[in-house]
Amino acid sequence: MRKKIFSLQYKFLIVTLCITIISSTFVGVLSYNRSIAIIEQHVSQSNYNTIMQMSDNINSVLNSMTSAATTLWLNEELMRSLQLTEDVTGNLGVHFLNVQTVLNRFIVFHPILYSIYVHAYNGISHDTANATNDIDHALEQELIALGGRGMFIHDVILDWNGRSVDVISFVRMFRNPQNLSEYLGIIKINLLEDNLARILGDNELFESSQTIIVDANHLVVSGPEKEIPGTFINEELLDPKLGESSHGFFSHHIEQQEFMITYSRLIWPEWILLNIVPFAEFERDNIVIRNITLLAILIGGLLCLFISQLVSHFVLKPLRNLTVSMRELEHENFSIVLPEKGRDEIALVCRSFNKMAHKLNELINQVYASELSQREAELKALHAQIDPHFLYNTLNTIYWVCQLEKAKKSGDLVQALSKLFRLSLANGHEITTIQKEVEHLNYYVLIQKARFESIDFQIDVNQDLLACNVLKLILQPLVENAIIHGIEQESGNGTITVKIYARDNIIVYEVIDTGVGVDVSKLYRLLECSEGNSPSNGSPKFGIKSVNNRIKLRYGEEYGVQFFSEIGKGMTVIVKQPLGGHRDD
Repeated sequence: MRKKIFSLQYKFLIVTLCITIISSTFVGVLSYNRSIAIIEQHVSQSNYNTIMQMSDNINSVLNSMTSAATTLWLNEELMRSLQLTEDVTGNLGVHFLNVQTVLNRFIVFHPILYSIYVHAYNGISHDTANATNDIDHALEQELIALGGRGMFIHDVILDWNGRSVDVISFVRMFRNPQNLSEYLGIIKINLLEDNLARILGDNELFESSQTIIVDANHLVVSGPEKEIPGTFINEELLDPKLGESSHGFFSHHIEQQEFMITYSRLIWPEWILLNIVPFAEFERDNIVIRNITLLAILIGGLLCLFISQLVSHFVLKPLRNLTVSMRELEHENFSIVLPEKGRDEIALVCRSFNKMAHKLNELINQVYASELSQREAELKALHAQIDPHFLYNTLNTIYWVCQLEKAKKSGDLVQALSKLFRLSLANGHEITTIQKEVEHLNYYVLIQKARFESIDFQIDVNQDLLACNVLKLILQPLVENAIIHGIEQESGNGTITVKIYARDNIIVYEVIDTGVGVDVSKLYRLLECSEGNSPSNGSPKFGIKSVNNRIKLRYGEEYGVQFFSEIGKGMTVIVKQPLGGHRDD
């Protein structure tokens, strides 16, 4: 009995059970809390989107009211009536009828509006609903202070039957179009408050939520409940966060109860659309998630208990051996070999593990050796495809023979070629200076001018960079490519400009030619093609690929060659390598 209690199998079972219970509880609680947070966030976001849509709808209504006032101000018949003098107002006749017709027709085509009231300073007044509107002196002075901009107010008017009607009104002064300093009257466009209340009530997501419009004096302008308009809101709702932005949502505590407050400022900036939702609305879904989480923890614990019993009995020992071997493999011990006993899945895994370890050992050795060989072969092929010592000595001999035979031009060309190879040697170093690179390029250009006499070659180099160490033999292949594939295609006439400067600790070479141009996509494909698909080693395009490969091999993938060209407009080649490279001794 003691053996069974303290056997490895039961120890594994007990530990697994404890870990399962603890981890399941932790994951369950974490998942539950996270799910609650996600649901609240999604519901809050959904409610926020609804309020923003509601805000857009209300703004659309308010915009239609302001647009209506502007449209009527532009109506000639209405403006003519407002400008009638006292000697005419006693006999209104056709004028009154025409203006009333204009206003009635406008109301017909704008059914969302309740009425339009126009009070002219010449004593003529119009109201499309035969309602009683009151514009006191304080409101009139406030409108004069606003000029022609107008304002929204909550008002109560009397309809034709003497009943009180709650309206949202847009009021503004009417100026004389010919003399903007002269005020002709006041227009008041009325919208039933019920229309706004219907927008507020129809789009609410929660039964217990409340959506209202509040003005700057904390009075309710509109709300879905009839008794709300004209009352003050709860002062505890006036959180400073309402003034932080034009719209948003946040949580807020009122009398030890948490609420989600969503708000949006309307086009009349003194009005705020408020939506208040108690967080208790979210708890309905939270209870379901909590029950599902508890049930998942219970089922998961029982399932893990059953599975751990089986695993501990059949898999524990081979699994431990496999784990130890995997750790050895992680430490690059590829000679590890597992016993391949049995015919089950563990035995199959062991055989696969042995094959994998053996194959990894072979591949790593092959890749490492191949990489070293490839790098070495590339550098050797790029550095020493010919023996420049022999050529240099031979050309020097030919130069003196030309001097003895008084063939000065031939001698100068041979001497230039000789110095070209001497600079190419650079004492076997891969690194040279910009001064020597420019000198090497000048000798090359001297030789090419013997063939292309009409080429105009220009070089602009920052003198402070002449002593800087750079990778050698970069400029010559670029200039050669410009001559053969650019200038030569233009009958040998053109200009090649070389610029050397530093920018952000990077040395930049620019080779600009006025040749025929080229499709740069082909050049980029050339840089990416494999050795077997690349052009022959003697072509200028191979020289550019060689330049790009050498720079990237030495300094990294962020450096190399770039092309800019248009067909018929020449080409610019830009090469970048880091400033301050050290000499390869």
